[in-house]
Amino acid sequence: MIKFLSNFFKQSGIWIASSFFVSKIAAFLLTLFMARILSKEDLGWVMYGLNYLGFFIPFVGFGSSHGALRYAAIENEPDEKQKIIAYFFSYGLIFNVLLSLIMLVLAFILFGNGNQLLIVSLFTIRLFGLFLLEQAKAEVRGKHDNKKFGQIEIYSNILLLVSAVFSAYFFGVKGYIFSLCLSPFVVLFIHRFKISFDRTLFKNFTEKSFWKFCVTMAFTNQVSELIFLLDVFFIGIFLDNSAVAHYRIYSIIPFNLFFLAALFFQTAYPKLCENHENNSFQLQFLFNFWKLMIPISILIFAVSYFGASLILKLFGEDYAQNSMIFLILIGASISVLLLRTPFGYLLASKGKSSYNLMAASISIITLLVLIKPIIYNFGLEGVAWLSFINLFFIGIFQMISYFYLVYRAPKL
Repeated sequence: MIKFLSNFFKQSGIWIASSFFVSKIAAFLLTLFMARILSKEDLGWVMYGLNYLGFFIPFVGFGSSHGALRYAAIENEPDEKQKIIAYFFSYGLIFNVLLSLIMLVLAFILFGNGNQLLIVSLFTIRLFGLFLLEQAKAEVRGKHDNKKFGQIEIYSNILLLVSAVFSAYFFGVKGYIFSLCLSPFVVLFIHRFKISFDRTLFKNFTEKSFWKFCVTMAFTNQVSELIFLLDVFFIGIFLDNSAVAHYRIYSIIPFNLFFLAALFFQTAYPKLCENHENNSFQLQFLFNFWKLMIPISILIFAVSYFGASLILKLFGEDYAQNSMIFLILIGASISVLLLRTPFGYLLASKGKSSYNLMAASISIITLLVLIKPIIYNFGLEGVAWLSFINLFFIGIFQMISYFYLVYRAPKL
């Protein structure tokens, strides 16, 4: 246990943890300030464009940053490592231009020539900046430099917050859009990110395996996001806005606990990729993680069980009337902490992200089939149980898949 925590700090885990906290606080403050500075119409216009952009962000470079991170972390020779990074940047740039064109064409079909098309056109600049930013983060993590990664994350979030507030205050919605589009480039300039091109194939890997892994990771991230969006979406359709508000409040604390597991696996992910064939190393890391996280999970549930009403009263008396939904979602978050997050990262480190995509896809299909009858017959509590069962069985599926790879398929 002590060695596990010591390795976490040696790998600059405190920078990863700090970046998680800063990103969440900055996102909250940005929303708060923009709601106060901009009119509802202007804020709604930008948020609509950001939501549309959000659908494409997981596909930046067609997932090239995922490949750059994993394969660079595996490679030990510095020249080959740099060649890997340059390869993924070169093809990722081409694919990102194609993605921007797809985004624009689809926006023209959906929105015509209105303001929505204008905002999407402007956000192609942000999409390009985010591609460069993700490549920069993948490069430093592929070189096992978690400190630099944490610094880039922190600086990018703080810069966006500060520039957006000042730009919006003095120039309104145009200033806000300007800061959204240009802030990624400023961060890259500060960190002196060098653009390098190389389209040659490097040794020891096959081209098909690169892009299968990259695209699968991109789709997995997109589908995984939908798992946490669809329940709220259908509650809004089949119930009312009050029910949406209640469910969002009940889920805001449980679903924000996910970072507890993610920060350990984010920190160790390059090392896990490097040791993707060393099952003993990966299993030891997993069991040490469980030794730490199981007591924490028990503490979380105990505090939630005995203090649910008090916690929910912080949001208002109305929300404290049905603490059972909150407790069910706490159980769902614990299943994510102990199963879904650890085995999701472990499978990805072995290049088997297709198992993660399969699990997420099954979960989405289950939600789509069951959500309507569940809402009509059991209300919000039924939705909470559905989320718990869904997330729990995703984790079980990923766990079985991982141990199958470890004990039945040693050659990957």
